[in-house]
Amino acid sequence: MRQEFAASVPKELDSPTANEDALAISDGSNRFALSDGASDSFDSKLWAKLLANRFVADPGVNSAWVGGALSDYGAAHDFSAMSWSKQAAFERGSFATLLGGEYLADHHAVELLAVGDSVALLIDGDQLVSAWPFDDPNRFQERPSLLSTIQRHNDFLDVSDFWTRHGTTLHLDKLSAPRLLCMTDALGEWALRSLSRDNGDGLRELASLRSEEQLAELVLRERAQKRMRVDDSTLLVLSFEREARDGLPIS
Repeated sequence: MRQEFAASVPKELDSPTANEDALAISDGSNRFALSDGASDSFDSKLWAKLLANRFVADPGVNSAWVGGALSDYGAAHDFSAMSWSKQAAFERGSFATLLGGEYLADHHAVELLAVGDSVALLIDGDQLVSAWPFDDPNRFQERPSLLSTIQRHNDFLDVSDFWTRHGTTLHLDKLSAPRLLCMTDALGEWALRSLSRDNGDGLRELASLRSEEQLAELVLRERAQKRMRVDDSTLLVLSFEREARDGLPIS
């Protein structure tokens, strides 16, 4: 697994530190994660960062897993020192999506987990193969499930079919040049709509990006044309080259 591209364009260009998207990728374990913090949360920027980093360290998402992230989140805030208004906001909770994956080199496959509306588009060359967790841009109008700092809001993690509903495996064997484009919702909705609007030119443009400046130009252009929602927009592009048993690429 190789990182081909990673960049983020904030919702407000003059406030890049307010970007509530978080991205994590490991060198050794072939894991990656993308999290989009909800803007109406108390400290969704930190919550998203904790979730993304925790997935890269341990992809076994369940109630106990989230409990560990909650402990880290609580330790980062001094509730007693907050004003009453901040205490009220803290108690309402923080919320974020989580899109995480692990490349299984022995099987030439990617296992994905998706909670919320951050999406992964698998392409071969410049053609879309599949999209996860959905491929219909109208689904972005729905209220997504989110991971929360309020434990009771995470009850869906305990449902027996959680991994069936939120996980999938992408098999890459039959693809000649597989790449995975992971992105937060505003960018994902735009990319899926481009498939019917311009025969996929938008998707091909995303796949061809080589710099953060190019992503910013694309996002600002599409915002100005009212074709992309104004929101933090993050893109991660990964490529996968199958290896033989001796570690050399298969030709």
